[in-house]
Amino acid sequence: MIFSKAVFSVVCILLLLSMFVASILNTIATDHNFTNENKDEGENFTKYLAKKYGPISDSPNNLIWFLQISDIHISIFRDPGRISQFQQFCDSTVKKIKPFLVLATGDLTDAKAKDNLGSSQVKSEWVYYYNIIKESGVTEQTTWLDIRGNHDNFNIRTINSQENYFRNYSVQGINNPKSYVHYMNVNGVSTAFIGIDACPEPGLRRPFNFIGILDSQEQQYIQKLKQDAENKADHIVWFGHYPTSCLLSLEHDQQRIDVRQLIASASGSQVYVCGHLHSMGGLVPKMYTKHKKGYLELELGDWKDNRMYRLAAIDHGMFSFVDQRHNTWPVILVTNPKHAKYAIPGREPLSLIPDSTHIRILAFSDVKMESVKISFDKLSWLNCKSKDTPLYVCEWLPHLFVTGIHNLYVRAVDEIGKETNVTHPFTLDGTSVNFEVIPRILLMLDAGSVFQAVFGTLLLINVTPLSILRLQKSPPKYRRRCGRQILRKVWLLSKVDRIFYPIILYALYLPLGPWAIGELIDGYIGTIFAWGIVIKGTFLPEPFTYMYGSVQLMFVQIPLIFVLAYCLDLRLTNHNAQGIKRVIRNLPFIFLLTIQLLLAYFFWLEYGTLSFITSPLRTWSVGLSTLLWYKTLTLPPDYCRRLQKLNETPP
Repeated sequence: MIFSKAVFSVVCILLLLSMFVASILNTIATDHNFTNENKDEGENFTKYLAKKYGPISDSPNNLIWFLQISDIHISIFRDPGRISQFQQFCDSTVKKIKPFLVLATGDLTDAKAKDNLGSSQVKSEWVYYYNIIKESGVTEQTTWLDIRGNHDNFNIRTINSQENYFRNYSVQGINNPKSYVHYMNVNGVSTAFIGIDACPEPGLRRPFNFIGILDSQEQQYIQKLKQDAENKADHIVWFGHYPTSCLLSLEHDQQRIDVRQLIASASGSQVYVCGHLHSMGGLVPKMYTKHKKGYLELELGDWKDNRMYRLAAIDHGMFSFVDQRHNTWPVILVTNPKHAKYAIPGREPLSLIPDSTHIRILAFSDVKMESVKISFDKLSWLNCKSKDTPLYVCEWLPHLFVTGIHNLYVRAVDEIGKETNVTHPFTLDGTSVNFEVIPRILLMLDAGSVFQAVFGTLLLINVTPLSILRLQKSPPKYRRRCGRQILRKVWLLSKVDRIFYPIILYALYLPLGPWAIGELIDGYIGTIFAWGIVIKGTFLPEPFTYMYGSVQLMFVQIPLIFVLAYCLDLRLTNHNAQGIKRVIRNLPFIFLLTIQLLLAYFFWLEYGTLSFITSPLRTWSVGLSTLLWYKTLTLPPDYCRRLQKLNETPP
């Protein structure tokens, strides 16, 4: 059987697409059995933990809990509720829950200008943060571990520069300006909290400050922190601002450390908690995954818009957590039995659950708790007991739940009638529960590679079809009339040298030449390329530039081809409209030009006048588009006749 070119092309595309999808699915897979791959090491470690902690009973020992808050974005220009409610969090919430520790994982301040586009450190925002913590006395009641986010690093030349207010207006900045470790050995639980500061140096103004970068020195230091933590603690909780998908380790002497591998290499590593992605604007509220090496990564929704915080606990060596909206009481966290989805075999002593005597629940409210009840069928309820602690316990018979997934229902009521209900799935035989696909994609893929792939794909879309159409001597065939007409118009456009070559050459320039030269940090001139940024004699391989260029390709360059093809059709059909009709017929180009002018204006607000003037990406492209539009509408008559004759060629 002889296949047509179209069928062969479709088969090739489907084959490539299937390979691409298979690669992604393999990357984000969470069903790898970490225990089998590391059987001896995992078994020895969990047996050690099981022996150390002993049976799970009603004792409050071997239990710690802590809080996490992220992306506070204290701002003097917008949403004063962030400040007042953060003060309430420190004054009330922390004091009611009484955590052993609080993690503040970056973007402590907003550092954005009043126009919401410019960016620079605002001292008064840092003063607000400092005063709230100091006046609340929260550091006298618990340990406060804060770390920088990308907003805390906007427009900072060096870590020692005067504008780096984190050094003087945070809790940890004086002694721990970058990555650090904090050890906690209380209530029988030995834990190391390792903070990863991946803020690049220098810190550019937004938006080219999205990806965290670890230089060789910081990589080696974090590796040393990990080695020390393995010797001093049973459990390691990693925290930072950037998800691992947004971390880039620089290569030095052909060596670099993979952060995910580094975290996984420690037996005690249970979780990496972070922020930064803001739950994708609230669209992905539970951005959690389990990496192939068996540890969890948990992105926390922001304080900025959603007022979220996280309550986490380590109970008899097992990690549990719940994400909670501020001022929503009571707060419930079941620590035994462990939530089925978040079990991490080989890293925690899950063997203790089937032999445990009591269900264990942490419950808090801003007033006195009235009751905590549990049920397995929502029909009969059992009261949980507490001995003047937030730990509520109830005897149970785990042998009744040996196989499969089961649900534990918890109801907590405080003395003024506020009620919270929780459904808690658990398993005793290791039955797994899958994580959602979107969170896995966001946390397990490499953001830099994704940005490059998007940019490369759009670049090919910009160049390849137009080039292929130019090589065709006859109009392209297509069954549907609308598609056939569009293809014919673009085909004719590809035959116009004065239009074709500028479009192709500009597209090919984007991955090679500089996009702008300007003051990327106050007092320092830098050059922006697709593949990174050069400033202060330093090369920053910031991958977000690819996404910035992708916006130009998607919303300007690719639509420009169709707009010019439409304008060429008007020229060839002698639509010499006057007045308002001419304006209406040129609305597609006017709309496209408006988008370009807005993008150029935003770029000016972000990086100033010099960048605006010297920007082939944003500013010069406006002139290029206008010139091509004018050349299309004023095409010489003899050229038009040649194209009209060509247009009459049968497909």
